[in-house]
Amino acid sequence: MTTDNRRSKTRKAIQNAMVSLLSKESFDDITTIQLAKTAGISRSSFYTHFKDKYEMIDSYQQALFNQLEYIFDKHENNKADAFLEIFEFLKREQLLSSLISANGTKEIQNFIINKVRILINTDLQDKFGRENLSQTEKEYSSIYLSYAFFGLCQAWIAKGKKESPQQMTEFILRLLPE
Repeated sequence: MTTDNRRSKTRKAIQNAMVSLLSKESFDDITTIQLAKTAGISRSSFYTHFKDKYEMIDSYQQALFNQLEYIFDKHENNKADAFLEIFEFLKREQLLSSLISANGTKEIQNFIINKVRILINTDLQDKFGRENLSQTEKEYSSIYLSYAFFGLCQAWIAKGKKESPQQMTEFILRLLPE
């Protein structure tokens, strides 16, 4: 096994350990010792890859931010496709799902809420003329709907992602204003 394969395997084990630990406790309560033990590696091996759990999550979050940014940019004018790709991404990415759960990190939660808010706000502006919603109403509507979407994602994850990404997308689209 090459060094790159071992390095990748160890990083994946650390990510899987974080997923496992986040299912039971808050990110803030998880220690490096717990991460190493759950990953089946030594603490020194953990420190070979990361300075601490914050650096580990930061490196993962930066990759996620780039992927999510790409999804939102790619589907800037099509919320149905954006929501579908987000649910498909959440279905695949266990660590992302864990990070946006109630035990996850506020940084990634706020990032997703803000991106959804921009998407919804743009769509609301397209659908409703200025005579229908004031600027303040548009702002509050986008805040309300983005937090509702995020809460829906958290509930879907907490319930085991039983519905398909397509079903969740269709449901969220029915909830949004026509």
